[in-house]
Amino acid sequence: MIDVMKNINIYMCIAFSTFLISNAQQQEFINQIDKNEKQYLQFYFDAEKHKVLEEYEQALMLYEKCTALNPEESSAYNEIAKLYFYFKEWDNAEYYIKRAIDINGKNRWYYYLLLDIYIMQNKMEEQLDVYSNLIQIEPNNSIYYFQKIQILRELSLYKRAIKFIKKTESKLGESDDLSLELKNIFLDQNNFEKAEKTIQYLLKKHPSDPRFLSELASVYLHFSKYEKAISVYNDLLVIDKNNATAIIALYKIYANKKDIVNQEIYLLKIVDNPIINIETKKDIFYKLLIENNISEHASFQLITEKAIKLYPNEPIFNLILADIYAKEERYMLAIPHYNRSLNSGLIKDEYVYTKLIEIYFLQKDFDLALNTTNLAISRYPYNARLYYYKGLSHFNKNEYNETIEALLMGQEFIIDEPLFKSEFFSLIGDSYHKLGSDTQSDEAYRTALLYNEQNIYVLNNYSYYLALRGENLKTAKDMIVKCNELTAENPNPSFLDTYAWVLYKLEEYNLAKTQIMKAIDLQTNSATLFDHYGDILEKLGLFNDALVQWKKSLSINPDDSVVKDKIKIYE
Repeated sequence: MIDVMKNINIYMCIAFSTFLISNAQQQEFINQIDKNEKQYLQFYFDAEKHKVLEEYEQALMLYEKCTALNPEESSAYNEIAKLYFYFKEWDNAEYYIKRAIDINGKNRWYYYLLLDIYIMQNKMEEQLDVYSNLIQIEPNNSIYYFQKIQILRELSLYKRAIKFIKKTESKLGESDDLSLELKNIFLDQNNFEKAEKTIQYLLKKHPSDPRFLSELASVYLHFSKYEKAISVYNDLLVIDKNNATAIIALYKIYANKKDIVNQEIYLLKIVDNPIINIETKKDIFYKLLIENNISEHASFQLITEKAIKLYPNEPIFNLILADIYAKEERYMLAIPHYNRSLNSGLIKDEYVYTKLIEIYFLQKDFDLALNTTNLAISRYPYNARLYYYKGLSHFNKNEYNETIEALLMGQEFIIDEPLFKSEFFSLIGDSYHKLGSDTQSDEAYRTALLYNEQNIYVLNNYSYYLALRGENLKTAKDMIVKCNELTAENPNPSFLDTYAWVLYKLEEYNLAKTQIMKAIDLQTNSATLFDHYGDILEKLGLFNDALVQWKKSLSINPDDSVVKDKIKIYE
């Protein structure tokens, strides 16, 4: 009995000792868990801090430590994937987000990131798989179904898309939106009959529903069945007279058909329609402006004027109306609308400034032309054409030094336009001539001809000024002969006069007479031509005939004292 009790005591001691040891190990294990968890949280929050400070490398290192401490926690993998996404390291981003999904396959946000990764790489098939997984997670979220359909369409997997729609309908029930997607697939397949039938089925369910009437009309438009589309859009307007889709569509149909009368009717409806936003109206008018046909019809002007009444400060409408008035030469009406059209954001203001400058030149208001040009140059300092206008403005104001300064500055901005550069030096040559600087004038003309050897105005002016000075007459003759050859099909009396005068200086009077008579046949009211004709006849000894021509010249220009003196000699 004693031995038995002794054994029991021994067993109890062993059991108690084992119990004490097990508790100690368990406590140590718990302490170790707490330590790991604390370390994990410390690394995670430090990583978040570095991420906020945009210290991404440090953040990445700390998130990696989190995964080492607790490889079964998905959050750190997700954060690493987001950082690699930011770095555009798509393979790494995909690897880590898939690790997160393996751990927590029910977190839709992980799938959203995976989607973004595939979208950035245009991996369409992979996106399909993601949406399939999302549908399993949230089977009632219709967005996933429609996104999957869109991708199937983009991949031209039409049969799969149709099958998926049918499967979705059997799962979720019939849906008008799914039917519309089915219609879109039939449009992609150019299957008119099925597309039409699909929408007609919807209209049977929802008679006279504006949404489906519009869809039916769009099917007809897609297949260029314009008359059917017009009919459906008109039905739609009976139900909803301000339906923006129908009005805009009808306008475009009639514009494409060149049916101006109906185009104007619907353009006016667009202007009047309170539902159609201003941006849409601007786009329509902008297209008309670009196509340059809005001013061809009187009613367009009335429509634009009505648009101005509704939107008086809208630049695009002011610009269109200004262009209409300018083409009609109603410049005083055009100018204020051009000024209001500045800063449209659709048309460069350079265009508007140019139109204003051109008007001021036509009105011979060179001060306003110059002011506008200076304003334009302040905004567009590298536009060579503006410097040309500036030089021309100064030239017409007899400010020749300023002309030269503006043109020399502007010609530096001309790139790959030799003809335009020739015009710059042509005007520089004219300006130096006006200043009496013959050497600089000749040099400018020669430069102009280097850029365009067929510049007829330079050939004429340079030749004429040489003849006036009696210098380099052979060169002058060669240039004016070339000038008249270039204009043989459309002869210019001024060029013929220059030729006659060069011949006069060369004492080739009979040839000079022939050329001056050609000039007078083309222009019968020029005092200069009759004066030159008289001078040539005088050299030929035909004094009475010369007197007749000088008197004709004086009748046109009664204040010419030089001609008066010539007449006195022979009267």
